[in-house]
Amino acid sequence: MNWSILFSMKRYYSFLALFLLLVGCAVQSKPQGGPRDETPPIILSQSPRPGELHFNGHEASIVFNEYIQAKNLRSAMVATPELEGLQATVKGKRLSITWDEQELRAQTTYRISFGDAIGDLNENNPYPNLEMVWSTGDYVDSLRLNVRVVPQSKVPFESLKVWLVASNTDTVQAPAFSATPSKDGIVTFNYLPTDSFDILVFEDLNFDGTWAPESETFGFLKGAASSSDSMAYTVPFFNAFFETPEENSTAFMDSIATLLDTAKSENLGRLTLIIPPANTTVFAWLTHESGYLQSFVYPSFRESDTSYIDLGMQLPGKYTFSGFTDTNGDFLWTPASWYEGKANDPILEEQTFELKANWDLEQPLNFK
Repeated sequence: MNWSILFSMKRYYSFLALFLLLVGCAVQSKPQGGPRDETPPIILSQSPRPGELHFNGHEASIVFNEYIQAKNLRSAMVATPELEGLQATVKGKRLSITWDEQELRAQTTYRISFGDAIGDLNENNPYPNLEMVWSTGDYVDSLRLNVRVVPQSKVPFESLKVWLVASNTDTVQAPAFSATPSKDGIVTFNYLPTDSFDILVFEDLNFDGTWAPESETFGFLKGAASSSDSMAYTVPFFNAFFETPEENSTAFMDSIATLLDTAKSENLGRLTLIIPPANTTVFAWLTHESGYLQSFVYPSFRESDTSYIDLGMQLPGKYTFSGFTDTNGDFLWTPASWYEGKANDPILEEQTFELKANWDLEQPLNFK
């Protein structure tokens, strides 16, 4: 027997066993199961303290109970009044804020809002509407303003920004105060002075902290006053656009007309629309699943409260009713305008129903 070869093989397998042991120790799999962490970080200390008086420094900090991270911090951070050279950094469990050495306004409440930009490191659970508040004087402003956002169509509230801006402002570049609604669409602004504000709600699609009225849907309410009570201002969010359906081509309409003329009555259905009362003109469209489109104008000066439109024999299948209320009488759907202080023309809730062959259907419509 060649003992040198045997010794070499034993040494090889010894090294192999040691290597596998080390690899097994080094490669750790992530523990499976268990509840997901949904708790935002907790503040352990804050300087200046919340509501601290006679503070005239040029730096501040917040220490949390766990490691934190920042998301779009620069665009989310708003100081009221403005602080020149405002900067924020995150390191470990600490959020540090600095600004240029300057003479702060006397007898003034200062507030720095961070929105939902700070969250824990692992799951990024945001600390909701994080803020720092202090005063250079003898008291802190104590009024508040409650906002309830009501969207025209479903939207995740956490994607919205709510701004308070100085009343009668034509050009909106930055807020006096900023916050993010709760999951129920509620925002409470605390530590406010006695003043009146215009409320702007918008969806910050490009995450730059500014409002682009040409591309970002919005809503508003003007002339809301801060107070000491809990009354909430309801602010509509005009996040719905109406696109007028495309008219059918002449060839398509001719083919539908031929089909209706030649089809047996038992293969069609009779459709009657029940029209509710309305004090403004309504423009509406009825679209069959094939694309066949019929348009209607319902004037506000109808003779009876409820009217009936007999459309005769129609194609069976699914129909969609859509439209808008023409509040300004321009025969067009008009979007909202912050500068003119006007809401958009109300959009009718889309309604879908089915007409069956050889059936008579009286379909009530909803103009709300």
